[in-house]
Amino acid sequence: MANKNPIEIDGITGEVVTLPPIKGKRYRCKLDSMTDVKNEMSRVYREARSGLVDVQDATKLTWCLQAVAKVIEGSDVERRIEILEGKR
Repeated sequence: MANKNPIEIDGITGEVVTLPPIKGKRYRCKLDSMTDVKNEMSRVYREARSGLVDVQDATKLTWCLQAVAKVIEGSDVERRIEILEGKR
């Protein structure tokens, strides 16, 4: 069974102790437009193909990015409707 958390072996007892997970640096990217989301999805795909990111993690991230894309699309449609209704 693979353990994703770091471990430490006690030098006296030889006992294996699981350490708390190492927190990574906060990742930031621009996700204000469909182009931004597309670029981020492409980055996740390339990292998964290169073995830098686990495929299961990449799948979860892609699902999150798809949700962001739907929100952007919905807000864009809403904005366009408001513009059209304002012209009447």
